[in-house]
Amino acid sequence: MAFKLMIWDLDNTLIGSSKLLWSAFNMVSEKYTGTKMTPHEIVQLYGPPEDAVIEKIVGTQRKLQALEDFYTFYRMNHDFMVNIFSQVFDLIGKLRQKGIKQSLFTSKGRRSADITLEKLDMKKLFDFIVCGDEIPRPKPYPDGVKKILSYFSFSPQDVVYFGDSPLDIQSAHRAGVKGALVLWDSIHQDALNGEKPDFIFLDIPSLEMWVEQYCIGVK
Repeated sequence: MAFKLMIWDLDNTLIGSSKLLWSAFNMVSEKYTGTKMTPHEIVQLYGPPEDAVIEKIVGTQRKLQALEDFYTFYRMNHDFMVNIFSQVFDLIGKLRQKGIKQSLFTSKGRRSADITLEKLDMKKLFDFIVCGDEIPRPKPYPDGVKKILSYFSFSPQDVVYFGDSPLDIQSAHRAGVKGALVLWDSIHQDALNGEKPDFIFLDIPSLEMWVEQYCIGVK
């Protein structure tokens, strides 16, 4: 099981960001529509990057100003609303040392992704990064995964994509790569009832054991 490339989702996979995202989207909804959104309502809009989500909430005419408010809130509240899964960061570092390429594919737009990547000094972990506003179609379409495959010129069978959502698994499978569902911070209560993942990790220690057994020891 010698993978040459591992692709990682960001939110709820490498960082715990639900509190920040829900608060930011809800702030926009309250300010521009006068209504609060539940976490469930916000999650139903996930898939496209935040500019598309905000356009659905406030409409086209108010989208640009609402986006600026979103990014201001996101940056100002990032430090105390985001949890870091540092054990996974360490694993990625070990895997890179073993010569296994590491990539990030997130639904986030580049602007919000860069805020997180810079604040947490994460760019050094990855050989290539793809954001949701850099591909024609969002998850569950395979566009992001295929863009990464093309960049590295790897065959799909050499690749695994780790994510917390059925959308991640669907995106992986549509691109022909293995899909690994991680559930240590998943907001998807029905995650196990959707697309069948190739691997399931209920917690970070189980991922660490798998990596040590099947990946770190691979020459």
